[in-house]
Amino acid sequence: TRKHRWARNWARQGNRVLYEEQQMHWAGWLAALRAEFPRAFRWLRGPRAVEPNLWLFTLPIALPFFQMNAALNRLNNLWLAPVLRWAMRRAGFSDVILWTYTPHSTDFVDKLGDSFAVYECVDEFSASKGLVHGPTIAALERELLGKVDLTIVTAPALLEAKRPHTRRCELVGNGVDVEHFAAASRAGTAVPPAMAALPRPVVGFLGGVQYWIDFDLIGYAARAHPDWSFAFVGPVEPLARVDKVRGLPNVHFLGRQPYANVPAFVAGFDVCINPYVLDDVAEKCDPLKLYDYLASGKPVVSVDMPAARQFNGL
Repeated sequence: TRKHRWARNWARQGNRVLYEEQQMHWAGWLAALRAEFPRAFRWLRGPRAVEPNLWLFTLPIALPFFQMNAALNRLNNLWLAPVLRWAMRRAGFSDVILWTYTPHSTDFVDKLGDSFAVYECVDEFSASKGLVHGPTIAALERELLGKVDLTIVTAPALLEAKRPHTRRCELVGNGVDVEHFAAASRAGTAVPPAMAALPRPVVGFLGGVQYWIDFDLIGYAARAHPDWSFAFVGPVEPLARVDKVRGLPNVHFLGRQPYANVPAFVAGFDVCINPYVLDDVAEKCDPLKLYDYLASGKPVVSVDMPAARQFNGL
């Protein structure tokens, strides 16, 4: 994702980066107990060095419903703030810039020894699904916008929505490692066996399989064209409505793949798709996958959303 690429690039430029994993709450942990059991105790190990200048830290398990109730969110943050300060001391951090992606992180600004705070807003979080109360998230985000020194947004609609509430707001759209994804169209790039085995043509999707993917649309297309293969390369998140296509023999989920291997999977696509549900999320986002697709040289088909319209004619 965008935040992973920033963190790695900053570390490679010589900056010291402490990357905090997104917090997990007790309800989610219990639901995924078998896979996630160690996560409840991983924070006790402190930050782990994963690359030169780059440390990863897993937060303790938090109380659920913190995106539905502001008081619960403040209670979580009251507990997490000293844990974060402890992790920073363990990694020897000082002269801190706080860079946050979550609208419910307002309590950390000016509490972690930060001399500068940035909120990077990549989605309209008040329109999110799941254990989220839109008005609560909107109120927490407005508080955060008023505190930070700089807000960065990824889409023009987000700039229009957030700029009135923050002291400085800049639009920085997404980008792509062109050389990396161009390998998808180079002769000699070997398509992985799982992809190569699918009947052609292959309609391919790259990225996290989330609730904003229109599986009514996918199901319609897959039933109308049983001779087409629909391949989803990326992790399937719990709220994604994959149940709408699970029984279809021409819809395939190939799971999370290492970033280094992704162009080889895209090499097996005949066409790349961007099938968002057309709602407030789609109106205000800038999908990384569109840039990855275009850099691969493959044909791209998208639903009609602002992020796709900017590429008309390509």
